[in-house]
Amino acid sequence: MKKILFVLTGGTIGSFSDDTGHNAPDAEKAVPILMKGLRESDSPFRDQEFEVTCPLITLSENMSIHKWNMLIASLRNVEFSNYKGIIIAHGSDTLHLTMPLMAEVLKGCPVPVGFVVSHRSLEDKTANGIVNFISVVEYINYLRSGVFTIYRNTDGVLYIHKAEEILRCGDFSDDFYSSGMKVYSREDYMNQIEEVEKMGDSNASDIMEAEEMPIRKLRPLSDSVLVIDPYVGINYDNYDISNVRHVLHLTYHSGTADSEKLPAFIEKCAAAGVDVYLAPVSENYKYSTTYKLIQSGAKPMYNMTAGAAYARLLVQDSGDQR
Repeated sequence: MKKILFVLTGGTIGSFSDDTGHNAPDAEKAVPILMKGLRESDSPFRDQEFEVTCPLITLSENMSIHKWNMLIASLRNVEFSNYKGIIIAHGSDTLHLTMPLMAEVLKGCPVPVGFVVSHRSLEDKTANGIVNFISVVEYINYLRSGVFTIYRNTDGVLYIHKAEEILRCGDFSDDFYSSGMKVYSREDYMNQIEEVEKMGDSNASDIMEAEEMPIRKLRPLSDSVLVIDPYVGINYDNYDISNVRHVLHLTYHSGTADSEKLPAFIEKCAAAGVDVYLAPVSENYKYSTTYKLIQSGAKPMYNMTAGAAYARLLVQDSGDQR
């Protein structure tokens, strides 16, 4: 049986109460708890074997470009075909940013990559971390490739989310949503597994030779992208663009932003050699304000979440070292 590479980074799933009663990261303490949950479950994959590595330990709100580079470096020379898949334990606060980033750097990976998070410390009996972990282990055994997570929302339902589609949790919410989210049902996938084996690799066209994968070729990421979130009363004079190469300007839910103030900022950026990108925005946007921003020189990143757009720009900017 091929092992799953289990990569620990911390997060709530790897945090436990400290002397003050607050959660503090202790990622390796989580491993036996998760393994016990899997072994004692009725999962058909409860005997799955793992290889555990811990390239960094952080609460995900403290994730940084430097720490992302540590995670990427830990996977750069992995012989992916030696594993059934990869599981990355992560926190929920920046899951919507790390997942699309890993989808970019692991594009073409020949095995699936699943993220596992928990909305509470594993000390808490109400935490969803163990059931999320078991579900991710199972789905790796069904899936051929791709970056995903399975997460149980507070409605008690497990949902599958693709990395490129997952959205940030809403304010005061522990639930994740994405445009293509699907209910995870073990029975559904167990019924399909024989057909999947017969069909072979349905995603073969997406798989690259190992040396062609972006992770093998990219230089370390840098903080070259300024992200601006629009708000009423925004003053673009407050933003320093002297040390960035790109501005990712987020939009309101209808793909809009202030078309009275932003064009002058776009012009200022252009004069400094800084590109301005817009996301999220649909190709079928409806407002003249969005049209004005595009006519002013903003580059729309159509049909991408804010997290996916940010990841794309970071990876694009890291270039090819060969």
